[in-house]
Amino acid sequence: MRVPRTALAAAVAIAAAVGTPLLAAPSASAAPAKLADDFNGDGYRDLVMLGGSHGKDGRVTVVYGTSTGPGTRVQVLHQDSPGIPGSVEANDGWGTAATTADLDRDGYADLVVSSPHEDVGDIQSRGGLTVVWGSASGLGSGTGFNSPVPQEYPNQGDVFGEDVVTGDFDGDGDADLAVTSNSRSGVVLLKGPFTRTGKHGGWESLGSGYGYLYAANLVAGRVTADAATDLYILGMDLQDGGDDLDMRAYFHRGGGTFANRTAEVRVPDDGGHQGGDILTIGDFDKDGHGDLAIGRGYEEPDAWKGYVTVHYGGSGGPDSARKPVKFTQDTAGVPGSSEKEDYFGSAVAAGDVNGDGYADLAVGARGESLGSKDMAGSVTVLYGRAGGLSGTGAKSFTQDTSGIAGTAEANDQFGAHLKATDYTRDGRADLMIDTNEQLGYEDRWGMIHMLKGSASGTTATGSKTFTVDSLKLRYPQLGGPFGH
Repeated sequence: MRVPRTALAAAVAIAAAVGTPLLAAPSASAAPAKLADDFNGDGYRDLVMLGGSHGKDGRVTVVYGTSTGPGTRVQVLHQDSPGIPGSVEANDGWGTAATTADLDRDGYADLVVSSPHEDVGDIQSRGGLTVVWGSASGLGSGTGFNSPVPQEYPNQGDVFGEDVVTGDFDGDGDADLAVTSNSRSGVVLLKGPFTRTGKHGGWESLGSGYGYLYAANLVAGRVTADAATDLYILGMDLQDGGDDLDMRAYFHRGGGTFANRTAEVRVPDDGGHQGGDILTIGDFDKDGHGDLAIGRGYEEPDAWKGYVTVHYGGSGGPDSARKPVKFTQDTAGVPGSSEKEDYFGSAVAAGDVNGDGYADLAVGARGESLGSKDMAGSVTVLYGRAGGLSGTGAKSFTQDTSGIAGTAEANDQFGAHLKATDYTRDGRADLMIDTNEQLGYEDRWGMIHMLKGSASGTTATGSKTFTVDSLKLRYPQLGGPFGH
């Protein structure tokens, strides 16, 4: 699970008081990568997993794609890997978040890995990003990009990179990065293109229109109909002049005015907000506008039963004339029932799993109990259609579902992390599901399930499973979260 934003309390107080060898340089004539997560340019998406640790700090596991999905070629990266800048140090948080894009437009996707608590010189928790560059042979050397934000306090950094997403936010054709910062900036736009010598197209604060922006989570996608990438920031303006500390999903429309907030939707903070993959964008009603789904699996007043809210998009961003829709396990058509500590909505992922042109929504309930097996976990798929998502025809999966490897056991937390992406290149999104599965009697755990998309939707038939044993890994842990 992503490292939580530990600086919120401090930020509230502050706000109240103040206002492998180096690869050759890319050819200038190369076309950008067709897939944002195809590191070796073979036409198949590669899988990025952030779970586990390497010695004192984090690591990233990459499984390269094939025609049947992620295969058997694995690459493990950490700050002691050849060509990766820095070194493994305790609590840097390397691998807290990751995203992918062709940042240098050489035809190969690149991997961006954050380390928000990295010290830079005598500045504690300055944070930063490592860009690991793609090539015909896969990921190679890396380049570090530190926070550009001026320090607000001596020797104290801005914890740059607790979340990072990519997209062409300013609409100029180059991939950019949106990065969280525990400073007044809140979120920083690093503009492309990026080079292997550490240069980029400049930076801009997204927080200038706020009093003091606290950004908890980011999600990028196409909400409006233009080509530029849009952004939602889940967080709070800690100096908005009011007593309402409910969260907001702040909308920044891609294009020339991206740095300015365009709209916002209120997200009641029920006291249980937590990080993780709880935001996703998908066009659930196929009207040409992306819709925002927010997983609310950890809300305390409902005894952590959990729910999901969907805010539908319009021509200028969130459609204020259309009421948000709430889904629970008591919604008609949704399998199961809302029960204490199900955490329904603890993870969400959007993708068109049946190829009908409507985005569908996968919802994790990591705390779902199956009989006497507490926190065995389940995943429910809600299908998009004209008018939007509905519980009608929803499917639920557990490790007791025929075709899925393993057996439902207590604390497996099947569905703790999710990702919906077309790994098999058949036009339908496949669903990656993280499970806290114990393997044998040794301290070896973690199982990733791939449920394939089909004309009838997500199916367990022909599912694939990945473990540390099947991938022949030396370390004992494997799992999500998955990179953006």
